[in-house]
Amino acid sequence: MNNSENKRELLYSKRELLYRKAQGKIHKDNYFNKIRSFTNVDVNANRFLSLEETDVLINKINCKNLLWREKKYDCCYKELVDFIQSKVKKQPFYLLIDEEWKYCGAYKVINDISEEYDFDKLVSDEIRIIPYDLSFQIRIDYDFNEIECEYIIYK
Repeated sequence: MNNSENKRELLYSKRELLYRKAQGKIHKDNYFNKIRSFTNVDVNANRFLSLEETDVLINKINCKNLLWREKKYDCCYKELVDFIQSKVKKQPFYLLIDEEWKYCGAYKVINDISEEYDFDKLVSDEIRIIPYDLSFQIRIDYDFNEIECEYIIYK
């Protein structure tokens, strides 16, 4: 890549980041409501990763080697909470909900998980949980009253 291509790429990245930050202001209230509903605790702005830090987190998890993958279909939310708690084991984790995390950043959760989360009311369809050590990921996909949970372990 030559110097002008590098400058163009850098300018594009900065422009994209500015766009995402501006979109974050639009999505903030909705995202905060989803986080509050999932954790049952008021949102603390100091627990957000910056967009740059969130991008690094996603790049790291995407570069990890897959060790094992398991999917659970048609589970209820209570089963899901029990499953998450059994895997997280009181470790802090990053929470990413729907597309809003791309504009607002990943949220650090100490281990607060609500027993209730209304996907329909919150217009929500995806939750991702990644422990700080990046050893695994839990992806929850909600579609037409069905919950699918994917548990991915990394090397």
